[in-house]
Amino acid sequence: MTAGTPAPGLPPFYGSPALLRFPDHRLIGLRDGVDYGFARAAAAIPLVTSEFVHAQRSYPLVFSTDEGAAPLAVTGLTTGENLFVGPEGAWTAGDYVPSYVRRYPFIGMTQGEGEAILLGLDLSAAQVTTDAARDGARPLFAEDGTATETGKAAIAFCEAYAIEHERSREFGAALEAANLLTAREARVTLPDGTEKLIQGFRLVDEAAFRALSGATLETFHAKGWSDLIVLHLASQHAWRALVGRAFPAA
Repeated sequence: MTAGTPAPGLPPFYGSPALLRFPDHRLIGLRDGVDYGFARAAAAIPLVTSEFVHAQRSYPLVFSTDEGAAPLAVTGLTTGENLFVGPEGAWTAGDYVPSYVRRYPFIGMTQGEGEAILLGLDLSAAQVTTDAARDGARPLFAEDGTATETGKAAIAFCEAYAIEHERSREFGAALEAANLLTAREARVTLPDGTEKLIQGFRLVDEAAFRALSGATLETFHAKGWSDLIVLHLASQHAWRALVGRAFPAA
């Protein structure tokens, strides 16, 4: 199971990410309004661990099969379909919107290992304009080249996300090291009685988790990872609600 439909070598949703520089991007701005249409084709969305407590109420939480074991929120049963984005681009009311989605079209960038997070932007995003004044949008740069409040908020969000992303990477690495992840498939029963098989993700093996002991168990408890695993396992009950969303009663 993959998150969104990224361009080759790019993270999901991003078509033309660029590091924002003044004066190169001095006129650039962000249009008002929230439109999640860019996420309409994402059957899974990347998560960070601090979101588990909120996300597990709406989505099954799984882990990717590639190296790193990235946590994902399952948002659809079919590739190319996000059941939480309506035709007008609104996220369904009452459901948690993952921070990966809320961060877009911004993205944190670095110029080298250990360097500070800099603000990047997907220049191909619909809400981005190359002339904020002309289009009545919120500029990212003031006339003197400093960041506007919109720009400051964006970089603060990206910096916080980068910290949480690293914590999530540490959690994924620990799951891998403890051999707690196993490939799984979800068999969901459709209204007509047939079954749909969903593959391409991993779950924590509950028996292996319960068998943890010694220093490994102490580490998982101390870092709060045991709580994350419990939330992940509890989220598997959301598969039924996902089927109901995909096939609402007539």
